Amino acid sequence: MTAPVIEWTGQATPVASPAATPQARRDGWWALAPAALALLIGWYRLDARDLWNDELVTWHATSLSVDQFRMLIGNIDLVHAFYYLVISATTAVTGESTVALRLPSVVAIGATAGLVALIGRRLFDTPVGVLAGLLFALLPTVSRYAQEARSYALVTLAAVAATWLFLRAVDRSSRPRWWAYGLMLVLVGWLHFVALLVVAAHLLYLWRAVPGETPRWLWAASTGIGGLFILPLLVLGSRQSGQISWVENDGDAVLRFLENLTGTMVALVVVVVLAVLAMALAGADRRSATLMLAVWALLPPIAGYLTFTWLHLFLARYFLFTVPAWALLAAFGTCRLLQVVTRGRMPAAWLVGAALLLPAMAWHTLPAHQEVRSNEADGQPRYLEAVRYLGQQARPGDGVVYNDGFGGSSDVARKATEYGLRDQFRPRDVFVALSARESGWLTARECKDPAPCVGDTKRIWLMETGHLNDSLAGMSPGREALLRQQFVVKNVQRFDRVRVVLLERRPAA
Repeated sequence: MTAPVIEWTGQATPVASPAATPQARRDGWWALAPAALALLIGWYRLDARDLWNDELVTWHATSLSVDQFRMLIGNIDLVHAFYYLVISATTAVTGESTVALRLPSVVAIGATAGLVALIGRRLFDTPVGVLAGLLFALLPTVSRYAQEARSYALVTLAAVAATWLFLRAVDRSSRPRWWAYGLMLVLVGWLHFVALLVVAAHLLYLWRAVPGETPRWLWAASTGIGGLFILPLLVLGSRQSGQISWVENDGDAVLRFLENLTGTMVALVVVVVLAVLAMALAGADRRSATLMLAVWALLPPIAGYLTFTWLHLFLARYFLFTVPAWALLAAFGTCRLLQVVTRGRMPAAWLVGAALLLPAMAWHTLPAHQEVRSNEADGQPRYLEAVRYLGQQARPGDGVVYNDGFGGSSDVARKATEYGLRDQFRPRDVFVALSARESGWLTARECKDPAPCVGDTKRIWLMETGHLNDSLAGMSPGREALLRQQFVVKNVQRFDRVRVVLLERRPAA
């Protein structure tokens, strides 16, 4: 099959498909540049930020026994089950450190940046692809989720890989290529079903730009068979949508969504303006490609907003997989604009765009990259620093209790303590009647009557956040009264928004 490519003379000439020529195959090596940049940025200070609540959930899920894991996904988090299995496999080799837990995300973002370049090369040409991959790597939101032990980076990689495989199958239609595409769609659905909306963009491109009935039948077969493997997860996972019912879609939530999609509002405006220029300046030869990217970029968040009442998915991180489409549109818009301005008289006009856009974007986003490497990115106290202190000071027979004003319950601080002390002595969790591992949920079941749970414990460590004037304020009345009556504060150690308080039992009268 042939496809037109941009020559920087202003003309579009039908030539052999990029993947079909030796020169184009050599051009494919340019994809390593954005991949290397994304890996470098993602690796930089990878463990600077503490694991936050959702990442601690990842560790919790991947450290369960088979029966405990089965109970958990039966109750909650089924949509992340496949991701947890992937991380379980990797941590079995690399360990459970912060770097090890985040490593799959870093690698996924690096691979995604390279594939973005290859997609741009197939849809437009090599300069557009490389510029898109580099722009994608520079966005702070990409840097953020490259450094997070959650599924969003892998979801993005799967959606981009599915698009690349789709374009390869369209380029030279064959059953093996279409089955590879269908298999990748299964992985997309297993990682996070919302990313399957990228299929709508593929269908539009197939309908507008691909002649003949055979590719359409093969597309229908591969997606249909793939859907059979995804449908059970969709049905069962939809029953657990209440777990994210706290998500909002008011005006402030929309503004947060827009800013968080790229990392800064200025970066978003620049990318959107360039994307609009891409749509406006695309000739008939590029209309199908730009429309596919526009559907990929716009349809998922719009659908997330419109289905908010039922699915509660209106969070930018759920739509990270749309950012590559924005980067591709912005890169094409930049190159096309310079081509029009120079009237095609400057063959390497795209270098001017790269020289202007990339340094400016890097300079503007530098503070945001620094912020996503601090606990300010999540607003979460530095639990793990306090936990390390607790591990050094606690001794056999001690207990630990939580007064976690930040988390709204004890479970954020509790998971941080369990993770931080996973390989060493951990004081008894005094107020736990049934642990989260045993209950099959992400929260522990706590004692209704605190007195029997405290028993004759002599020393209790209190992990406290959010109540700076009184460490016991905010606890349930029964627990607060018991601890005030039977214990006295012996030491207080302060950390970043966390206090570790040593309580010792009062001498008998």
